[in-house]
Amino acid sequence: MGEQRQAMKDTPTTSPSSYCDYSNYSSGFPAHNEEEEAVYDFQAFVTQLKDPRADPILRYTRSFLTNFTTKRDLWTCDEQRKLVDDFKVFAFDKLRLYEPFKSLDSGRLKNAQEGIEKLIMGKLYNQCFSPSLKQRFNEKLDEGHNRDLLQDALLEEKRAEYRFIDPEFLEFPQPLSNRLQKFSQLAGKELSRVNEYKAPRDKMVCILNACRVLFGFLKHSGLANGGADEFVPVLVYTLLKSDVKNLVSNLNYIERFRFAEFLQGESSYYLSSVQGASNFVATLGRESLQITDPAGFEARYRENQEALEVERARIGTSNPTPEIKTDAADTPARTTSPGSVPSEYIRRPLDEATSAIISKFSELFASNGPTADMPQQIQDTSAAADEDAESTRLVQELQNQENKRVLRELHSMFPDMDEELIFDVCEAKKYRIGVCVDTLLTLSS
Repeated sequence: MGEQRQAMKDTPTTSPSSYCDYSNYSSGFPAHNEEEEAVYDFQAFVTQLKDPRADPILRYTRSFLTNFTTKRDLWTCDEQRKLVDDFKVFAFDKLRLYEPFKSLDSGRLKNAQEGIEKLIMGKLYNQCFSPSLKQRFNEKLDEGHNRDLLQDALLEEKRAEYRFIDPEFLEFPQPLSNRLQKFSQLAGKELSRVNEYKAPRDKMVCILNACRVLFGFLKHSGLANGGADEFVPVLVYTLLKSDVKNLVSNLNYIERFRFAEFLQGESSYYLSSVQGASNFVATLGRESLQITDPAGFEARYRENQEALEVERARIGTSNPTPEIKTDAADTPARTTSPGSVPSEYIRRPLDEATSAIISKFSELFASNGPTADMPQQIQDTSAAADEDAESTRLVQELQNQENKRVLRELHSMFPDMDEELIFDVCEAKKYRIGVCVDTLLTLSS
């Protein structure tokens, strides 16, 4: 860790936005792309995969998953990325050859492709996500996965060291600082949800939601024209005030396992922005900040260091990153032992529903022979219909819970706005919190 930290210290410090790669964008922000966050129906994909005509797709998928998990205990990051990407290219081509996928229009075919990615990464998550691998292999990890964990630790260390700073230290206009607080808090909550998902797309949606909340704030504060020069400092401030665990590992996981053709436009822009902001925080020093009162800054720095020492002593560990308390209402209950794998028990409702759906057709990954008993076939069909109905009910129930959460967050952010109006906006925008915030800001201005 010492060598990595020294290398970061030796890196020249510049503005936060210089840490981002915006070579594909001429200026400003990318246009909002509704398709990138279109709601996709994993249950519909599961139903299609149960179709006997889809058996070749099922066999290809089963063979890939078996080979990936049995031929070697641990693949390197580059090997994992290539294996997964090659299979997706192969499987996506095969979808066009077999029914019921062959007859789908482009939108439903994209849904099936998303389903393939979600299915295989749900199965391979503990073999590909670096914090999960640490529990299994620890010192035997390859360089790439070890680098993820090291960068996670460095980021959390720096975040704890400079968690006390105000927006003005990042050259953000002082008159808007107070208003920024609640938006950065909401964005931080949305960003923290990245650990509740396993599929790369779902993790990416968390990042989109967080960034759109911040962009909405900048847009309605008259700062959106500043592009990355205004946006990345706000992201940096959000990271410093949040408690996003394993952020670098999550960002690298998205970059490795999100299909390249799906990672474009807004997704690519905002992923690069969060990567740039996290890199800036990891190398943060006094020379990167606008300090108008050096003596006052040093006093606050020492006060924070003393508070960190007290927190470390209280939790009885030398971990440089303190435990930051969160509202119990926003923190999923943990029912596993302290040694549980990260993100194994922290799951967002719809990811839980997906797992339930997968479990109901897990028999598809076992070899099935022909059945001669017709009455038994009828019983099996009836049982399958009951399972599909139960899955549909579960998905709807958990979606309702998620919608209520979004409503609570927005009521808290806009306490003076009519609750029925907030509800109508959420319904119209399908409870996509970033888009809802932008719309409500427009209505309130």
